[in-house]
Amino acid sequence: MAKAKSSEKRLPKGVTELSRPRGGRKFRAAIRSKGIEVHLGLYETKAIAAFAFNVASVLIGRGAIPPNEIPHGKEPSAEDVRTITSRIRRRLGLDRDVPDPPIERPSAEALLTFLEITVVGFWRHQAAIDSGDAPGRSLDAAAARILEAARLLLWDPRAGTPRPEDALTDLLARRIDSEFRRPDLTREILSDDGDDPWLVARWLAHPESSHSGRGFREEVRHLYSEYFEAETDSPRSWPDVLGLTPPFHPDQIRNAYRTLSKQAHPDRGGSPAQFVRLNAAYEQALAYLRARGDDA
Repeated sequence: MAKAKSSEKRLPKGVTELSRPRGGRKFRAAIRSKGIEVHLGLYETKAIAAFAFNVASVLIGRGAIPPNEIPHGKEPSAEDVRTITSRIRRRLGLDRDVPDPPIERPSAEALLTFLEITVVGFWRHQAAIDSGDAPGRSLDAAAARILEAARLLLWDPRAGTPRPEDALTDLLARRIDSEFRRPDLTREILSDDGDDPWLVARWLAHPESSHSGRGFREEVRHLYSEYFEAETDSPRSWPDVLGLTPPFHPDQIRNAYRTLSKQAHPDRGGSPAQFVRLNAAYEQALAYLRARGDDA
């Protein structure tokens, strides 16, 4: 009986018991490799520590049969096997020469997407939240952060990455086009502010709506009201815009539009507002003819 008790207290090969547990781990596993004792880690049970020694023994080529028998029911889990094996390989220096996986540089489009969705989206939301007390100051702070982030993200011009200023201008053009679908308005805003990165960032930070001021659409309409004058015309005012009196015929409407469009086109001295008003009137005239059953 005394011999059986002595056998139970015997520690597995390569395992020692600590006099005081460290974080619940009471057993140390170690092995000698090339004349040097390698510490294999601390473990909660002597069975797991014995398994760690077995793994190390196999890895350094000391036979295919593990020197310690692991009692049934005390085997490590699959996750423990992976963790212990990985740890011991590192401690034995077997993974020292494995190169780190190469870090792929983000594409220009990925950087722009991150800038637009994560950075600009966050600071636009922040400007909307902070607009109650000091709308101008919160918008200025958000613009400064967006400009700073663009310069941090797009510092390397390789692989086609745009300059920070160009990237912000491109994002602003996308926003204006998405909101208004007016290329002439987009060109006008960029002509006014596109050469000042801080002003561009300020436009990008402008929230969709504001509790204490005008939201993005309202601000654009306020500053560039001449581009939206045509929207205030009555739907029945198209004959006056085209200079027509009843009865209205398709050829009469088409000829009037062609003549006036040459005069109102911005490239020929007309204003963008006049040209927009004329096109809106022509669309209304076509709708009138379709409703009447005539072909324009």
